[in-house]
Amino acid sequence: MGRPRWPSLRRVISVPDPLDHLVSGIRERDDQAFADLYDAMAGPLLAFAGRMLRDRGAAEDAVQQAFLELARASHRFEGDGRSLRSWLYRAVRFGVLDEVRRRRRHPEEPHERMPDRPFAEAFDDGMSPQLESALAALSPRQRAIVLLRHVHGFDGAEIAEILGSNRAAVYAAGSRAEATLRRLLDGAVESASSPASVSVEADVIDLGGAREG
Repeated sequence: MGRPRWPSLRRVISVPDPLDHLVSGIRERDDQAFADLYDAMAGPLLAFAGRMLRDRGAAEDAVQQAFLELARASHRFEGDGRSLRSWLYRAVRFGVLDEVRRRRRHPEEPHERMPDRPFAEAFDDGMSPQLESALAALSPRQRAIVLLRHVHGFDGAEIAEILGSNRAAVYAAGSRAEATLRRLLDGAVESASSPASVSVEADVIDLGGAREG
């Protein structure tokens, strides 16, 4: 019998989100609210898109497009700061998928991948080279689930919303990601050079627990 799936505490008690104070300004298309939102979210969104695409230029394009889409649709936005955060990640993911499809249609076209330096250096998130390589070996969907859950802090229901899926499918894909990461990271936790890397890798390996935030 599997472990119980406890609901996210955010769904049981009201926990303010740092973006809550920007929502009304975003709806009203206030320039300062958009500037503050960009300052708060551009970095995390770029890290997510960059690790999905391993191409900083394409990642920047996906983030820019997400903010442009928000500017066009902001007057229709309904929700709180957490919902706004999820909306941006969903928009960035659409940009990532568009780029993945473009590469499949035009595999001969070069892109700005940066093989000469690890993305841990580029995004300064403490991720070890072993985990970088293991994540790159996952399918785009599995990689998104791992990153959204263990790096960006979303729970199962939020990830399902971002991916346009359901929690059961998210947990199933997460279990497959766990099996792949266990194989690829065999021994990597013990040899990780930084405490941050050990913490991230240990948590990712435990993805199959199917728990929420």
